[in-house]
Amino acid sequence: MSPLRKRLSLLVIAALIIPLLTGCYDRIELEGMAFVVAMGIDKGPDQTVDVTARIAIPSAMPGGDGGGGGNAGGGGSTQNSQGSKPITVRAKTLAEALTLLNATVERRVSLLHLTSILISDSISRDGMINYLRPLVRNREVRRTLTITFTKGEAREVFLSNDPVVERSSTRWQEAIYEVGRYSWLNATKKLHEFVVSLETPFEDPYGPVMTVNKAVKKQKENSQNGSGDGGDGLEERMPSYKPGQLARLGGNNLDMIGAAIFRNDKLVTYLDGLDTRLLLMVRGEIARTQMDFDDPLAKGKLVGVELKHARSPEITVDFSKKPVQVRVRQKLEGDLIGVQGDADYILPKNMNQVEQSISKELKERQTKLISRLFHQYQAEPFGIFKKARTQFATGQEMNDIKFRELLKDAEVTTDVDLQLRRFGVQMAPVVGK
Repeated sequence: MSPLRKRLSLLVIAALIIPLLTGCYDRIELEGMAFVVAMGIDKGPDQTVDVTARIAIPSAMPGGDGGGGGNAGGGGSTQNSQGSKPITVRAKTLAEALTLLNATVERRVSLLHLTSILISDSISRDGMINYLRPLVRNREVRRTLTITFTKGEAREVFLSNDPVVERSSTRWQEAIYEVGRYSWLNATKKLHEFVVSLETPFEDPYGPVMTVNKAVKKQKENSQNGSGDGGDGLEERMPSYKPGQLARLGGNNLDMIGAAIFRNDKLVTYLDGLDTRLLLMVRGEIARTQMDFDDPLAKGKLVGVELKHARSPEITVDFSKKPVQVRVRQKLEGDLIGVQGDADYILPKNMNQVEQSISKELKERQTKLISRLFHQYQAEPFGIFKKARTQFATGQEMNDIKFRELLKDAEVTTDVDLQLRRFGVQMAPVVGK
């Protein structure tokens, strides 16, 4: 081939290839996309699924042209009139439901900005594996999104949500996650973490709980309608840490407290906020949390202590014993932050008595919680047996262990060693005249 013909051939090839290198043939303009920021999944009739989507509307979000405050987290009673209420479609599969959303939204629906998924108890009690599989395969779904479980319908949670401060749905979900990691009353969980726990031998997943507080919702409705004083019997209610039963007035209609406990992929029970703290404490995940205990120096009074781990919990599992022996040792440090009694807590004798009383109470409560989940539900969300996998030489030997049978009769022992190091900004008690 002559040099001229070779050059012409290269020019022709280049002319054919250059248009294919622009990367714009499948472009989608942002103005043509509708971003789902929160999604709820409910069980429909006859093996169908109801998917509720909260689509972000830029003009209705804080900082947008509209300057308004579209309600966060997927709904609420103060939704604006620009189509920002949750959209629910019913389909046979999750993938089909996401496709059907495009039949009612005038833009292409995208999950690229999805930050949270709410799953109802009707789904989680029957098994979640069939709903997780399409989610983790979808290239638009990020595993860093938060997964939350609702008592009741997820759509009702969307519609009842009425945030106190945040008006951006994305920031609201991020704020809930951060607050949960501050109070530790709610078991925050990412989709990736949940899936890993589900796939890990000798471990069961758990997740945060969100539910409608019926009393608060009714009180706010009565107050708005002028049909009552809005009290709704709070004076007759005792303090509670159970999801949906917090004794309060005002605020969001939702209670974001507690943990959903699974056995494999099926929900078996809920924990209240106090037991959720104990669960996370045994797992060694609590950075710092505040708890109240009975004061051994003043009968009928309480002491408030801020606790943190001095070191990671030490866990041993003895498979040679029948039944299997489980032991959890914890070294905790604490700050005395609230007292009701008038005792001098800085005296070594009094301080030792407080430390021993709190250690004993924590030990009893943790042993009771672990034993209940092991014996009654054969669920293992603590990650205790996961740390015993090094005792097996091969994977087959580990898989041959009848894990659930071991949980039924496991003998649990917990040891808590607490040392109070600080006493707040005032060392002596306040004494009246």
